[in-house]
Amino acid sequence: MNLRWVHAMLILFSAALAVLFGVYCLGLYREGYGSGSLVAAVVAFATSAGLIAYDSWFLRKTRTL
Repeated sequence: MNLRWVHAMLILFSAALAVLFGVYCLGLYREGYGSGSLVAAVVAFATSAGLIAYDSWFLRKTRTL
């Protein structure tokens, strides 16, 4: 496995971790921990979307390497 694919996999794992953290924060919000948990969940989901977009861009950009 070359460095390009290692980088892509790490980005995907980071995106998955951000989704899991967002789900965890939503669970905290449902239990009544305040609006800070909801804000953290939204930020986590936005971060995950950004990481997936970056990973897609990175794979397209480095396709010829």
